[in-house]
Amino acid sequence: MTALNSLRDRIAGILDAQSPATGVAGAVIGVAVGGDQFSLAHGCANLNTGQEFLTDTGWLLGSVTKVLTATVLLRLVDAGAVDLDAPARRYLPEFTLAEADAADAITVRMLVNHTNGIDADDLMPASVRGRDATRSYISQLADFGCVFEPGAGVHYSNPGFVLAARIIERCTGLPYERAIQAELFDLCGMTDATAVQTQAFLRPTAIGAFATDEPGKLRATTLFSLPESAGGAGATPIVTVGDMIAFGRTHLAGGLAPDGRRVLSEQLVAEMQAKGVDLGLPQTPPMGLGWWLAPIAGTTAAWHGGGSPGGTSSFCIVPEHNAVVVSFVSGPNTLLNDTLHTTVIEHLTGRQATPPFTPASASADPEMAGEYAAFHRSVRTSCHDGELIVRTTTPPYTADEDLDRILAAYGSPSSSTDTYTAVAPGLFLPKGVGSRHTTGFYGRTSLLADLPAAPGRPRGLHTGLRFIPRVG
Repeated sequence: MTALNSLRDRIAGILDAQSPATGVAGAVIGVAVGGDQFSLAHGCANLNTGQEFLTDTGWLLGSVTKVLTATVLLRLVDAGAVDLDAPARRYLPEFTLAEADAADAITVRMLVNHTNGIDADDLMPASVRGRDATRSYISQLADFGCVFEPGAGVHYSNPGFVLAARIIERCTGLPYERAIQAELFDLCGMTDATAVQTQAFLRPTAIGAFATDEPGKLRATTLFSLPESAGGAGATPIVTVGDMIAFGRTHLAGGLAPDGRRVLSEQLVAEMQAKGVDLGLPQTPPMGLGWWLAPIAGTTAAWHGGGSPGGTSSFCIVPEHNAVVVSFVSGPNTLLNDTLHTTVIEHLTGRQATPPFTPASASADPEMAGEYAAFHRSVRTSCHDGELIVRTTTPPYTADEDLDRILAAYGSPSSSTDTYTAVAPGLFLPKGVGSRHTTGFYGRTSLLADLPAAPGRPRGLHTGLRFIPRVG
């Protein structure tokens, strides 16, 4: 532990500087390097009750769950029950899309590397709970298409991981929350982890927080979690830092749990961490299976982030340094996660994290002006004095009135207008945001790229790990 004392002190100083005025109600971090580890917590876990945030407080994992879902799916590959390169419909014949050929073309691998292109990112059915929740989500996909031909690009995919969760349910005969418990939590020694939301009543569990109109004040979320139907994509699992350190160590050990049990084959652990898809965009790291493989401070971190109502989590392993880092922040200061993670990684490598792009003189191409659209968002762009003006709206979703309510409670704005400044040809940052902002995991996703058309993919915008095709 002595080797980590100076790092622990630095992290403690960062946390001590946080408050509602910095957008943080509470936060927690866990760090493991080799056999040593520490965890630190700060602030309030629940603004409604005043509950203190402790290192064993649980919190909603959000989309970091996608790495866990991918791990469980690959256990089925290990067992010979699933073929990664088989069509997903082999295991889910009920899976259809508005474009029948697209559903036929989507493989199991495409579900967990964000290349399936399914245009249903914000879909969150809430009417069905329990054993049939995942199935209810998939039944609604019949009304949706794709933003590009399957395999022709990268588009962040909640539906891909819900489909993966349904394959897990089919192959194990268990609902997702029981399957992940038996096939992962119990095996990895994740003793406090659960995908059953009501378990939050039985243990200290954090909730999210949002900004208010009053400077320096935050309010508690009114929505604990997203619907159960999206459990496999990250809606329901609750963990502690100890759980995630155990999971991270399992991956660092080539699939062996801390107690020596085999969770996943060494070959598939390596395949999860191997670069499979790379758009060459600085804001969209290469993709393995479940992991985003982000170059940072002279090394590569296998990473995933996650959002819950009013909270964000960040999780990475750094194989070169045998390290695990996990954090959760309650409040709108998502970038505190980046500060915590880059501080650890810079300590490990002895190098400073730098922006993932080389700045160059550029301005917005007037041909970028136009209409772009994907599910539940409409984007109109215009160019002015070399800058890009991006107006985004989310029209009411009449097919499911719950969706608008859920997204509003989640904190998604119904409309926004942002000005972007070119930082390199075809690459933009929100005006006033410096390049240093992009050195961490979350910060780099704020970059926006103008993607030209390619085989199977129209011209479009790429930002926040998502592709928005040009229309009209």
